[in-house]
Amino acid sequence: MFAFKRKTVLIVISLLLATGLTFLQYRYFKSMAESDRKIQVVVAAADIEAGEDITGRIGLKTIPQSAYVKGMYLPNEKVSGYAKVNISAGSYILKEMVSTEKVPVVENGMRRVTIGVNLTSSLAGKIRPGDVVDVGWVPKEQEKGAGSKVIAQKVQIYDVVNKMGEDTTKKGDKKNQYEKDMLIPSAVTLIVTPEQAVMIKYHEVIGSLFLVGY
Repeated sequence: MFAFKRKTVLIVISLLLATGLTFLQYRYFKSMAESDRKIQVVVAAADIEAGEDITGRIGLKTIPQSAYVKGMYLPNEKVSGYAKVNISAGSYILKEMVSTEKVPVVENGMRRVTIGVNLTSSLAGKIRPGDVVDVGWVPKEQEKGAGSKVIAQKVQIYDVVNKMGEDTTKKGDKKNQYEKDMLIPSAVTLIVTPEQAVMIKYHEVIGSLFLVGY
């Protein structure tokens, strides 16, 4: 009787082990099959330079699902905006490569220069990267004989940051009483020629700069 019970227990244990092994094998091969499943993602249909509109310049590429990474566009997602970086034909277009706003581009021969601003000198803070402005100058009182003037015309804004060096076009993660202050520009970076850069910084020392909008 004891031997019969022992044999029965061993049989049950063997069946349980076999069932568990079969289940693990099923899960393994199922995951392998799923990882080999093919999906389509968005790629550049042609070379796209930084600052260019990518709308209508995309194609699809089939890849294994295991090769998918977060940030890739899927066929059912809307893809539009401006390239932040150069994208070669056939390359994957990632979401962090695309901006909904027009992207300023520093072309050959141009430079970036940063000036300090406040709420009034930056058009009440209503400025964004890509905007085109003039740079005006008001002399200090001791600069006798000097008159206010525009020292640079039709220059493009490259970047706008607050006193913490953060992008003013992006809302903070924390909703608090200081959030409005974070949207006030403190420094503006402009795209100018080397000569304009020197002139702008010189006049910033001997007077006050302000932006003139169109």
